[in-house]
Amino acid sequence: MEIKVKIKRYDPLQAESYFQEFSVNEPETASVSSILTKLNEREPLFDTEGRKAKKIDWECSCSQKMCGACAMIINGVPGLACAAFLKDFFKEEQKNPVLQLEPLSKFPVVRDLRVNRSQMYQDMKKMKIWLNNSAIVSEKESEAQYESAGCIMCGCCLEVCTNYSLENTFVGAAVMNGAYRVATQQKQGSNRKQFIKENVKNGQGHCSKSLSCEKVCPVNIPIGALTSKMNRLYIKGLFFK
Repeated sequence: MEIKVKIKRYDPLQAESYFQEFSVNEPETASVSSILTKLNEREPLFDTEGRKAKKIDWECSCSQKMCGACAMIINGVPGLACAAFLKDFFKEEQKNPVLQLEPLSKFPVVRDLRVNRSQMYQDMKKMKIWLNNSAIVSEKESEAQYESAGCIMCGCCLEVCTNYSLENTFVGAAVMNGAYRVATQQKQGSNRKQFIKENVKNGQGHCSKSLSCEKVCPVNIPIGALTSKMNRLYIKGLFFK
């Protein structure tokens, strides 16, 4: 399949980002990550206008939809490069297909398709998303806890969230998801109630429930259900000790 790959590029030494286009011939079963890898294997690398180009900077680790490192915007939708295939976007007979790749827009761009997602981890520290004691195993919550633990912190959920930005206090679905798991694994007591209160204040309380985050989650975490569970814990804590 002959396609054009249009990549949004950014060099911190230059003022503006720009798009650069490359031509590839790959089968419809090719993943976006394999296309980027093959482009970087070209020596030298030329764009469609015959200009010599720098290697494309992007992040990749496991290539198995387990680490979330290769998250980017693919034809307008956030996803994992290793789990996105040409057949997901184009039909074999489609004329002049264009694959457009951009970095996630909710995080600072380091270079090209690589972004700095450390804000998610800073928010987890701010909201104290950790256990101080051994986790409580609850048969009632075990299935939801297991689903919550699947989060790979890729940031796709934050990309489509209209309420999330680096400038406001809303921590977004990734941190909310972790808060639920810790809340249901903590022992009962005043610290647990305060933990739930603070996380609902900066998380679930700002969520508009559009569930766009759930639609793009590459590991299919039921974010809406977990958000409701966390809200239920908060309401319960207002009336019961």
